[in-house]
Amino acid sequence: MTDEPRRFFAPWRVVEFEGAFRIEDAAALPLAYAYYSEDIARQATGSYMSREEARRVALNIAALPDLRAALQDNDGAGRGQAEIAALRTQLTEAEQQRDAWRAEAERLGQTAA
Repeated sequence: MTDEPRRFFAPWRVVEFEGAFRIEDAAALPLAYAYYSEDIARQATGSYMSREEARRVALNIAALPDLRAALQDNDGAGRGQAEIAALRTQLTEAEQQRDAWRAEAERLGQTAA
């Protein structure tokens, strides 16, 4: 077995067949199926979704690569903001240390004169 994870290439799309929606990747590899039935009795027993429910499920599954990319972008922005905040804190500390050194240098200069 290989250690590399499988790659399902974006964009994912939804293809409708009779009684099912197939979600496939850009290479037409089937990833999932959402089955439906127009028969009210089958829907009532809970064994099948309506066509509209199955379509919504299929579209939500197909949107997963875009959602993942958006979350990674937001996570990266959050990390960037955290890094900026940390750098600002370091800058403030460095400025305070500089001011303390200047005050000490002035005190020593006044004492020597």
